[in-house]
Amino acid sequence: MAFEASRHFAIGIVIVNYCTPAMVEACLESLRPMLAAVDAGVVVVDNASGDGSYQRLSKFCASHPDTGRLKVVAASQNGGFSAGNNIGAKSISSPLIVFLNSDAIALPGALISLAAIVRRHPNAGIITPRIVSSGGEDEVSRFRNHSLLGEFLDGAQTGPITKLFPHAETPIFPDDLTSSPDWVSFAAVTIRREALERAGPMDEKFFLYFEDCDYCRRITAAGYDIAFAPEAVFQHDAGGSTKLNEKTNKGARLPAYYYRSRSRYFRKYYGVFGPAIANIAWSAGRVAARIRGVFGRPAPMVCEKRGRDIWIGWRGHHHVD
Repeated sequence: MAFEASRHFAIGIVIVNYCTPAMVEACLESLRPMLAAVDAGVVVVDNASGDGSYQRLSKFCASHPDTGRLKVVAASQNGGFSAGNNIGAKSISSPLIVFLNSDAIALPGALISLAAIVRRHPNAGIITPRIVSSGGEDEVSRFRNHSLLGEFLDGAQTGPITKLFPHAETPIFPDDLTSSPDWVSFAAVTIRREALERAGPMDEKFFLYFEDCDYCRRITAAGYDIAFAPEAVFQHDAGGSTKLNEKTNKGARLPAYYYRSRSRYFRKYYGVFGPAIANIAWSAGRVAARIRGVFGRPAPMVCEKRGRDIWIGWRGHHHVD
């Protein structure tokens, strides 16, 4: 039987599912051997998948009654990643919350290592593990805040220009252990309950993407640090559940909600004209990339409609608090 909502666990794990039940089952199987050792419970939030996910995952969890640590919650609508995580965090009582993507896999000992790191870093509001691909390579999971200059660099994608402004480049690559991240990937992340309560729930107006950067900014603004736990390893192929990386690599068009989230982010942190300035900066970067092509180095491929799509939602459909 699934655990009662009133049961208290040392670690609460939240997995948001939208039409990826097989991935969730693989994630749960990777977690189950460690749950008792760290006294963890898992809440799977089905975001109104409509494909039978809730029934399938409920049956899966019910087939493991020995743990008493698995629960499936049905959201009334697909409110997005932030909304699903908020539902999950409210559905389990624990001082530590681990948010996992449905396509994440916990490697042996990952939860035990996370618990140890938390004890060593009492002011860490967020603890990020090491994330590797299915091939074993370290993934980019630590980042600098999205910025206007960073948008120019993203548009330009030109090495010599990036080297002039290294601290504006958004990704922090795995071999760089000296740069402290401003934000980390929520593919696998641990958050102290006290930090979550001080920062408040995740912003549900970010349907998907940019919510992790926003929330890390809020956690650090509340006075907490971000700690890196390299001993705790999770496997995750970036974009596995959404296929975003695959679309990006092929130059395919990204979904409109990606750009709406991007616009909300720049409006929230750079003011009402922030999205427009970010778009101009990115476009200027593309001009620089094309100039590079004149000298025999073609500009990196992006979707031909991206220059137009970045303006989606730039005027804003929601008030930013």
